[in-house]
Amino acid sequence: MSARDVRTREEAMMPNLAEVAQRAKVSTATASLVLSGKDVGRVSRATAKRVLRAATEIGYVRNALAAGMRSGRTSCLGVVAEGVLSTPYAVDMIKAVLTAAAEHGWSVILNDTGDEGQRAHEAVQEMLSRQVDHVIQAAMYHRRVDVPSDLPDVVVLNGFADRPGVPCVVPDETRAAFEATEHLIALGHTRIAHITDTSGVVAVGLRLRGYRDALEAHAIAYDERRVIRGGDAPEQADASARRLLALRPRPTAVFCFNDGMAAGVYRQAYRAGLRIPEDLSVVGFDDLTLISTNLDPGLTTMRLPHYEMADWLTRAVINDGPGGLHSGITRMPCRMVHRGSTAPPLTA
Repeated sequence: MSARDVRTREEAMMPNLAEVAQRAKVSTATASLVLSGKDVGRVSRATAKRVLRAATEIGYVRNALAAGMRSGRTSCLGVVAEGVLSTPYAVDMIKAVLTAAAEHGWSVILNDTGDEGQRAHEAVQEMLSRQVDHVIQAAMYHRRVDVPSDLPDVVVLNGFADRPGVPCVVPDETRAAFEATEHLIALGHTRIAHITDTSGVVAVGLRLRGYRDALEAHAIAYDERRVIRGGDAPEQADASARRLLALRPRPTAVFCFNDGMAAGVYRQAYRAGLRIPEDLSVVGFDDLTLISTNLDPGLTTMRLPHYEMADWLTRAVINDGPGGLHSGITRMPCRMVHRGSTAPPLTA
């Protein structure tokens, strides 16, 4: 006997909808409404309870996939996560998708492909073969995502598509950098440096633009010498911080591309006998809590809206489908988390 024959035999032995209806003394249509969750306003609460009790007593299990194939909908989201599960703070995206989907009674199929583009394409095709209603491609960081051109029901989380017409949601990096720099300006700082990355990721240019725009908006001259470029490995962050502290006149504040670079500023400031925030105010970016909450004083930083983006996109897709979303990029604001690393300059 083949595996398929065994499965068919087992399915035939399982309680069916007609048996539930017979036990509950209702019609098959009524039992179907209750067990599919469509009974509100159509079936009395007493009758619904009787149907659910009957289903439990005889061990009825609804075949959601078969029901989905009959109706053309499975109430299932496919999530292709490109390296997301390897990034501590980006895991919030997956948490938000699962929570929002569960609240709507939807299930989620998740596949983390790392950063391999071809595997991502294969994963999307596999999701569709499993009859998912929509696919979310989630990027580990803000970047361009290759979206298969023949897939109509795909949206992009934390990235932008390589072709027009695909709904996407990303952090508003430029606005966040503007607000981080403006926070320092509001405290009275005018000699504000920016430590940035050399990796060429999209966020580098966007955050630099926000920094420059804030200076210009407050009539503070942009000084290229105060833009320190380097890597975010600890030794590279330390090297950037040393170049920052060697500037004359020394900046009184610094906006860092990420929290790891800010940690380098803390280390080098301590070695130079400088106090944070009295002698040097520091703002980070990302709010990677393993760093930001363990520095002394705690790091004031911009928090990426990973949870908020995923929550909004999941609910929008479930309620409206990709066709009901803006076919382009939606930018979501970041939030500044105030801790103890900024203060007015001593010369103010």
